[in-house]
Amino acid sequence: MSNLVQYVDRAPASSASIIALDGQAPRLEDLFEFMVDAELRVSSLRMRILEQTLTSRGESRVTVDVLMAHPGRARVTRRRSAEPLSRDYDVWSSDGTTVTTYDARNERASIRPLRRPVVGATRPDLPRFAQVYVPQTRLPAETLADTFIHPHGYIRNVLLSGPVSLTGTTLVHGREAFLLRSDHPRSTYVLTDRPDRWLEVGVDRQTGFIVLLIEHIGEVVTRLAEVTILELDPDIADEAFLVHLPEDVRRIY
Repeated sequence: MSNLVQYVDRAPASSASIIALDGQAPRLEDLFEFMVDAELRVSSLRMRILEQTLTSRGESRVTVDVLMAHPGRARVTRRRSAEPLSRDYDVWSSDGTTVTTYDARNERASIRPLRRPVVGATRPDLPRFAQVYVPQTRLPAETLADTFIHPHGYIRNVLLSGPVSLTGTTLVHGREAFLLRSDHPRSTYVLTDRPDRWLEVGVDRQTGFIVLLIEHIGEVVTRLAEVTILELDPDIADEAFLVHLPEDVRRIY
């Protein structure tokens, strides 16, 4: 854990503990507390994330479109091509009890119950660090959508694994965001677990969502993910969460 901040981990709440941040630079403890409750400040949202990565294979661009409406309804669409008729996309959708996935490139789909947390992992008598965090509306795990909208795990497992500091503010597509820097955070990937790896994270001042994530190896930017569209509390029709599967799709059980 970072030696710059003492973050009090806690279980999810039914309402945001911090309604809004004041005009001054917040303490890191307060900012993290504000981030944990981000999804509780909206009843629905539309978000678009543009992710650009640089690897040994070259540059790649992925667009992630997120629809979410409490409680339980969510849809995440990832497109790896800018061509409007491209089949290079996949969809994850949930109504709170069932998850439907569809990979258009490979014509594969699945319909499964939403995975439940381990029994007893949310007991209130457990230490806070041992409790599993269950958000109000689930999103696909270990994805940018989940990280940006539910930053609890990212705070605990990534940001606080290295020295972290508040460096200032920035504008992300017209929205003011606090800018955090985390130096050499812990990584599960051997190739990027290096002392010259560092992160910049933009936190939306109004909501607490992550709206910017930049990964550096030295002076080289290896990953840039930013929110290009963020609509708070839009009216989203129920049909928007449906996934219409082709009749000849291959189903995986």
